[in-house]
Amino acid sequence: MTSPLPALIGVLADTHNNAGNTRAALDIFRERNIDRLIHCGDVTGAHLLELFVGFQVWLVRGNNDYDGLSLRAQARRLGNIHYMGADAHLEFDGHAVAVAHGDDAGLIDALVFSCAYEWVFCGHSHSCALELHGSTRLLNPGALGGRCAEPRSVAIVDLACGDAEFVNL
Repeated sequence: MTSPLPALIGVLADTHNNAGNTRAALDIFRERNIDRLIHCGDVTGAHLLELFVGFQVWLVRGNNDYDGLSLRAQARRLGNIHYMGADAHLEFDGHAVAVAHGDDAGLIDALVFSCAYEWVFCGHSHSCALELHGSTRLLNPGALGGRCAEPRSVAIVDLACGDAEFVNL
């Protein structure tokens, strides 16, 4: 796999064991030469993590990730996935990023309004959204699994430019 452009990150959430949509999303990231991914939770089954081989992944726990021990063990076994628990506080290329699933609105508000992060990534609602709160961008990439009638999407974030692109499957 080719190295990514310096500050590009792929963001996805709410895969809910949907291997087909997850593969399609990962193909999009490969086509764009993006190998760093943030997963905002609700993988649901640890077996799905096998699909992420070849990527560096930071993963937080979602409200449907009932077996956190299996997720943590599978991430450790694969070696390329950083299982972060309920939330993550990260830095990429000098850009501060926080990640949480989104089912705890108080946590999301605290991260957004702390003024400590340029970006806060979350999932849970299954709806893609980008909001600006002061100097912090709150991004939800949408969902890859869940109810049948919902659109499926991921996001590609250029941290250096402060831009995000939603890509529909």
